[in-house]
Amino acid sequence: MSSDDPWGGAFRLKEAVRANQTANDVWDDCLTRFLGVNRTDGRCMDIIDRHGKVTAGQLAAESGLTTGAVTVVVDRLEAVGYVERKRDPDDRRKVWISITPIMAEMTERLFAHFQLIGPVVLERFTPDQIAAIIEFLEVSSTINIQHAELLEQYVDRKGGTPQARLVAARLFARAGEKQMKERIEALKKGRVPND
Repeated sequence: MSSDDPWGGAFRLKEAVRANQTANDVWDDCLTRFLGVNRTDGRCMDIIDRHGKVTAGQLAAESGLTTGAVTVVVDRLEAVGYVERKRDPDDRRKVWISITPIMAEMTERLFAHFQLIGPVVLERFTPDQIAAIIEFLEVSSTINIQHAELLEQYVDRKGGTPQARLVAARLFARAGEKQMKERIEALKKGRVPND
């Protein structure tokens, strides 16, 4: 970074990440409206698609939903023909959830433009730069999930006032400070911070 940038590009990076998150949110919102599903259902379909197949327990763990909520999501997605359940032939107690062929084809068509432009975007970067971007995204994802798990403990299920939420935000900030210090130490040692 240049010497006239005292923050080493951190502010610009933060703004780029936020803009990227907003752009992804706009795309995800439009995509789920196109598919006629809600955002939670869309997030669950993405998880299933990334893994190829998952159990309800795996989907619950990765989505942050309860197993009961996952059952309702999968019921809805199965009813519209986007996912299917199949018993494991080796363990009849296990049920796999996967994307249907029609959903797989829709995914292929809806993301075809990204498959065209992605390689062109990547040509702008060296392999080392791409590796750094991947590491940044993986570490950031881990930290975001951990931070969301902590924030979940302070969510007011009864719909509190802004003042009550401010008190909860202060408590969250105090609890998060200790965790962040531990995560910073792990990062300085070259490790991905895990709880």
